Amino acid sequence: MNKLHILTNQIIISDDFEDAKEQVLQSIEGETVKIFCKDEFLTEDAREITKEAYIKEEGKKYILICAKAFNIYAQNSLLKILEESPKDTVFIIISNSKSNFLPTIRSRLQIVNISTKKEREPIDIDLRKMGLNDIFSFIKQHQKMTKSELKELIQNILYEAIHTYHIILNEDELRVFENALKLAELNSRSDFLLSSVLLAIFERDKKQDRY
Repeated sequence: MNKLHILTNQIIISDDFEDAKEQVLQSIEGETVKIFCKDEFLTEDAREITKEAYIKEEGKKYILICAKAFNIYAQNSLLKILEESPKDTVFIIISNSKSNFLPTIRSRLQIVNISTKKEREPIDIDLRKMGLNDIFSFIKQHQKMTKSELKELIQNILYEAIHTYHIILNEDELRVFENALKLAELNSRSDFLLSSVLLAIFERDKKQDRY
């Protein structure tokens, strides 16, 4: 098992939580560790962690947080303690995707990816040639999705738009994708979110055709 080098606050991305947790604990063996593991990280968890962060210990203290989902309000609640961490306190967050986190959280922590690389699923729609009927059919096919599946699909649409179809999205269009990811975290309907990102691309191409 590899040892991680944990010197500062960081997010660890892994598809195997137990293995990631073991790597962390092995890397900081002998240090004080407080562990908070949940299926979904909520605002009350953020409050509990903030209180724990201010309890002094002998030497360095590590606060290990792991969850498959992070409530958007809980992340905002954690933001201040991550920006101004108490002396000798290090935060380690384990999750399965960096898309689980707001940009404000990601920008303040080092991100380490130890996931086993998996094939990215191609999307079954031509983003250059799609019409409204194609968009409707695609949305209908993807009505029943988990939160993580929906977020992954939105990210795949963005990836293919940029890297496969070489579509240059402006700031407003990129913001549509960012907002869709935030709303997916809040369990918004897949049909609403998929229509918003696909129509952003569709309308963009239609505007370009007029010029």
